[in-house]
Amino acid sequence: MQKVLKLLGAIFMIIGLVFVALGTGLVLAAREPVLFVFAAMGMVFFFAGIGMMAALSRGRKLRRWLEENGRTIQADIIGVQYDTRVRLNGRCPLVLQCQARNAADGKVYVFESDSLWFDPTPFLDGRTALPVLVDPDNYRRYHVCTEGILPEQG
Repeated sequence: MQKVLKLLGAIFMIIGLVFVALGTGLVLAAREPVLFVFAAMGMVFFFAGIGMMAALSRGRKLRRWLEENGRTIQADIIGVQYDTRVRLNGRCPLVLQCQARNAADGKVYVFESDSLWFDPTPFLDGRTALPVLVDPDNYRRYHVCTEGILPEQG
């Protein structure tokens, strides 16, 4: 999924730059300010691509920060669910859901893994808990560690 977003972000940025250059060139050559619409559309595409790249970068930075500064907790596996917020070719990915109680505030938190395009149930081998990296100050910043537990999809 990350590769797809990276590719889409690059495509949007390139299309945006082409439209900005085309629109600016047409405005300068034809002296028609109405043609600035091409440049404006290019800016929309360019900033959409920048947004995709920034979201990917933010996710990588959070994961790196959690690996260095986070705390590892064991969260009980409560199930495998479809993530209906995402749909690709008519299919929704699956996510592993885990829950753990924060001893500091007494609240129960539910954690979801990254999107999985295969059923992870057979690969859990009877596990009842998964390691989760959490920000000790904010349990809403987390990463469910499935590396080494689940195989990579081919």
